[in-house]
Amino acid sequence: MKESKKISPEKKKKGLSARLKHSTLSLILTVVVVAAVVLANAAATMFFDRYPLSVDLTGEKRYTISDKSLEYVNKIDTDVLVTIFSDENTFENFNYPYNKQAAELLKNYCRTNRHISYRYVDIDKNPDIVRSYTDVGDMDIVFETRTEIDGKQMNRTRKVGVSELVNFNDQLVQSLSNSGFTVQSYARKNLEGSQTSFVQYFSSYIESSNAETAFTSALIAVTDPKPVHIAFLTGRNELGDLSYMKTLLEANGYDLTTVDITKEEIPENIDVAVIPAPQTDYMQPDADKLTSFLSKGSKQLICFSHAAQVNAPVLGSVLNKYGLSVGEGVVCESKQDNYYNQPYYTLAGEVSQLLSDNMQTSDPQILIAQSRPVNTVDTADSSVKVQKLLSSTDNGYTADIAALVNNEFKVLEDSKQCYAALGTNETNGSSIVLFGTSSIAEDQFMAYGNYSNRDMILTIFSKLTGKDPGFRIEPKVIKDSVFDINEGEKTVLKWLFILAVPVAVAATGIVICIRRKRR
Repeated sequence: MKESKKISPEKKKKGLSARLKHSTLSLILTVVVVAAVVLANAAATMFFDRYPLSVDLTGEKRYTISDKSLEYVNKIDTDVLVTIFSDENTFENFNYPYNKQAAELLKNYCRTNRHISYRYVDIDKNPDIVRSYTDVGDMDIVFETRTEIDGKQMNRTRKVGVSELVNFNDQLVQSLSNSGFTVQSYARKNLEGSQTSFVQYFSSYIESSNAETAFTSALIAVTDPKPVHIAFLTGRNELGDLSYMKTLLEANGYDLTTVDITKEEIPENIDVAVIPAPQTDYMQPDADKLTSFLSKGSKQLICFSHAAQVNAPVLGSVLNKYGLSVGEGVVCESKQDNYYNQPYYTLAGEVSQLLSDNMQTSDPQILIAQSRPVNTVDTADSSVKVQKLLSSTDNGYTADIAALVNNEFKVLEDSKQCYAALGTNETNGSSIVLFGTSSIAEDQFMAYGNYSNRDMILTIFSKLTGKDPGFRIEPKVIKDSVFDINEGEKTVLKWLFILAVPVAVAATGIVICIRRKRR
């Protein structure tokens, strides 16, 4: 039998000291690691509270701001407050997933630029706040900013209704248009101002999100240092249905209003007045208002004619002062390559360099229907210069309107024709653009993606006012089957990273420490 080795007291003391030292170091290391994890987690929580980080995992990037919007948003240096008149949970769950997408997009706008902030205001619980705004309803979104222009403090606002966060299909838009309404005008006027009721009632017609367009447009409207104000003149049985054009202009930050020329003066702040093809001629007092408006300098007038218009000598006298007049008949093309279905549905054969050099389309195709010819006339004012903007090919001609009713093409003038021209008074900077037809800017033609009518219209307004042509944002289609997480899953993830992960790390360290002690 072997005799067991005796360990000297000195060795025992050294071994115990080594184990204590090792355990102490392990304990200290564990405490340091746990403390570092807790501190890192706390720091990360504080950082992301101030600078939130989110990753868009949806298939169509529904929460991601497009590059074109980012280009503008990053330049904003004025504080913008966005108020959503609802509580957050109710807003996000109404018309899901579109309102949800809008809410997340808005948060990303605020993360992108710290000058932009948002808040939710429950209408029922905050009557004092609601009273400080004009005509706001449930779930309306108001963008506002206070800026100083020419030494004056100005509060600028743009309201976005919940119906403007989505796009409705053509069937509904066309049906409302036939009744004389746009989606927004019907939503606000025909359902007692309730946009929520409108969206609920017509929810089956929604086809895509419009939130990014609506938000970026509102930001442009309230932060543009030199806003452009446009007045559409009514009161003379106007034939031009320009609802899409109005939507396009508003989407690019223009401020729009309507003026009844028979009852009102054109306001001082208006930069551009638009005449949408009046069926009856102006009265002399109406024409005097136009003359007074243009005489103030740097004022612009855009006038649309129409094949169904009668002769308008009074309005014509205003146009004549700028070297412009509306001719007889309608413009046609003799070669089939230059027209669409009918000779009077034509493609512009020539686009002036003034337009083509500033359009986004390299080879613009402008579709035009039943245009009256635009002619130039001599004026006594040598400061007036006229430039043709859109012309037919050399194979163009004018046909008698009455004969066309019977599908007969009675030629009035067989020569190249003009569809649109610009007359400018170089002394005071005012000008008139005359179009031979309103069809060029009406909904049907503006909707065609393979033609450049939208680009052309924005370019004309841009050149007249010096404003950037704006953004062209395509809507994002949202599908119900995309990846998303609900509020319960968010809570689980929150506590997983705030509590579960640090506790797991601490427990692991303690287990390692105990096992090492037992060795």
